[in-house]
Amino acid sequence: MSRITLKRRNIKPLAERNRLTVGIVGVLVITALVVAAFSYDKIPFIKGTSDYSAYFADAGGIKTGSDVRVSGLGVGRVSAIRLQGNKVLVDFTVRDSVELGDRTEAAIKTETVLGTKYLELTPRGDGSLGGPIPLERTKSPYDLTDALGDLTTTISGLDTSQLSSALTTLADT
Repeated sequence: MSRITLKRRNIKPLAERNRLTVGIVGVLVITALVVAAFSYDKIPFIKGTSDYSAYFADAGGIKTGSDVRVSGLGVGRVSAIRLQGNKVLVDFTVRDSVELGDRTEAAIKTETVLGTKYLELTPRGDGSLGGPIPLERTKSPYDLTDALGDLTTTISGLDTSQLSSALTTLADT
């Protein structure tokens, strides 16, 4: 039988190497580690989410960082909001485990009494969502401006003399 002998490679100790080269390599390695640590979510095979977008007629108070939900469960975050012509384009991320069909709908909804908003997705259709969700399949929230506009329209249609008469009768009774 033959015996295999492993030869140990002769590696120079750091003290015998060029200090400038060792320093430069060290700084480069540390810089690469810091950059990777702070931007790991932008690396496609690590982040575990997919990027999508939707057009809305009105931003409706949604902000960058707002929740994205499907059936009430948080599945992502709003990543950017920008104006494109007379529409608002909302970019958001969704976990890879959530399947969004080609007719997916989006709506901006109010979460709290204080007006915190979130993006609600309703997965619909077959296949996968490609491109932004069009304006026809999105809904902006009903907000105070709309409510006051509807109130003004309703009040302007009232017969004030009949209302005054009814209130007077009610007060007399």
